[in-house]
Amino acid sequence: MTSPAPPRFRLSDWLALGLTALAEQGPSGLTIEALCRRAGKTKGSFYAHFPATEAYLAALAGHWRETYTLRLMQEVDKGGAAQDRLIALDRMALALDVRVEQGIRRLAQLDPGVATVCAEVDRERIAYLEKLHGETGHFSADEALALARVEYAAFIGFQQLDLGLSPQELHDCYGAFMRLLRSQ
Repeated sequence: MTSPAPPRFRLSDWLALGLTALAEQGPSGLTIEALCRRAGKTKGSFYAHFPATEAYLAALAGHWRETYTLRLMQEVDKGGAAQDRLIALDRMALALDVRVEQGIRRLAQLDPGVATVCAEVDRERIAYLEKLHGETGHFSADEALALARVEYAAFIGFQQLDLGLSPQELHDCYGAFMRLLRSQ
């Protein structure tokens, strides 16, 4: 009796593996050799999906955008008052693995294509926050944009600074910042 063939490693598996490797090892964990070793797959399996490392990094950046930005926005847009959607967005964003965001930003320093996606995501996130703040009715258009920029800068800043805090402490600190902002 022969054992069943192992399941094929799909493109989505390679991308999920990449985000995990990025979180755990940073950009150095994204070599073809390191990814194949981690997956227990051959280079041929990798090349069946991606012609080169550059194509993989472009797909990985797109996957990060989809899972760490667009899906959150889609979920938040399902309904509720703007203030409730802002709170829901904060809750979802704080639940994400901060190490992935740190890793993608380190990768962006090394890869121009990833840097472009990162800049686009930053603009998309700020525009989305601006829209939600504007919809609360508490702010002028200029204030909504300014608040969105400050809020987003704090979100990214808390992730990037080495404050000697655990991920949970970073989340708690950012959560306190957001509660203070909303109490005004």
